[in-house]
Amino acid sequence: MHDTLTPRRTVALIALAWLAGGFLLLLLTPLSARSETLGWTPTFWLLLAPMSVLVAIKPRLPLDLLAALMRR
Repeated sequence: MHDTLTPRRTVALIALAWLAGGFLLLLLTPLSARSETLGWTPTFWLLLAPMSVLVAIKPRLPLDLLAALMRR
């Protein structure tokens, strides 16, 4: 395992922290996923944007995660 953080790993860690924080914020606050005034903006910025960053870093990530879930 590598002991140093490469720029790619740093971006991935930031995106994962952003995704986890956004998920918790949507889960634990009265902020809804969609509202009349904001539309889908909270969901996009809290969940879809960090997921997009992770997919841009490693395009096969969703398929790898799905395959890992199917193997269980």
